Amino acid sequence: MSELEYVKMLEVPVNSSEVIFKQSKGKKKDVKKRVIEKVNGEGEKDQTSEKAKKGLRLSFKKKPKKEKSKKEEGSVEIKNGGFDIVSMQVVTIFVLIVGIILTNIFFENSGMNRLMRSALSDESTAIEKQYSEFTALSPSKSSSVSLVDGVMTVESGSVYSPCDGVVESVVSSDSGYVVTVCHSDSFLSVISGLESVYVSAGDTVYPSIPVGYSEGQSNVSMFSDDAILTSYIITDERIEWLS
Repeated sequence: MSELEYVKMLEVPVNSSEVIFKQSKGKKKDVKKRVIEKVNGEGEKDQTSEKAKKGLRLSFKKKPKKEKSKKEEGSVEIKNGGFDIVSMQVVTIFVLIVGIILTNIFFENSGMNRLMRSALSDESTAIEKQYSEFTALSPSKSSSVSLVDGVMTVESGSVYSPCDGVVESVVSSDSGYVVTVCHSDSFLSVISGLESVYVSAGDTVYPSIPVGYSEGQSNVSMFSDDAILTSYIITDERIEWLS
C-alpha cells in the first residue's frame, strides 16, 4: 500500500508544497578552500609576530662599551688643565680688583691712586709740564680779583681753579675750607677761605667749573716746587706769565 492510499484511508487532509532551491548570484567559495586560506593566514601572522618579537629582543641588546683610546684620555687631561688655568686667571683678576678698591678707600694718596689719577686726568696735567706751559684763567668770573705778592683775592661768589688739575685734598679750618689742586708734579694751587666746596679728593677740576663758594673773601695762590708764584698778572680774566 502506498502512502497516499494509506492517508486517504485515514482521511487525514494532506497539503502538498513545492520547494524550489535558487542559486545565489554570488559565487560560493569552496569551504575547503576557505579553511586552507584561513590556516595559511594565521600561519603568516604567527611568523610575522615571531619576527617582530625577535626584532624587539634584538633592539634591547646593549652595545658593548668601547674602551677609551689614549688620544681621548689625553684630550680630557688637556681640558682639565685648561679649566684650572682659567680658574686661576679669574681668581687673580678678582684679587686685583679687590686690592684696588681697598687701596682707594683706605689710602687716597697711595702710588696706585696717583697713577690712576694721572692716567684719567687731562693731558695738561702731565708730570713733566711746567707752570709756564699751562693756560691759566682768573679764579673768579663775576667778582673783582686783586693780586698782591702772588696771592689772588676774590671778593665773593664762586671760586674756580686757575688751571686743569686733580683735587689732592679738601681740609676744613677755622677760616673755611682749603682745597689743594695738583696741576703737575711741580705745579699746584691752594684755594682757601671757602664757605662751601663742590669737590672732593680725586676729582678732576677745570677753570670753567667752580670748586667752591664764599660770601666773603677767599684767596688763591699758585706754587711751583713749593715756592709761591709771583711773576704773573691778570688781564681780562686771563693770567699772563711774566718772563
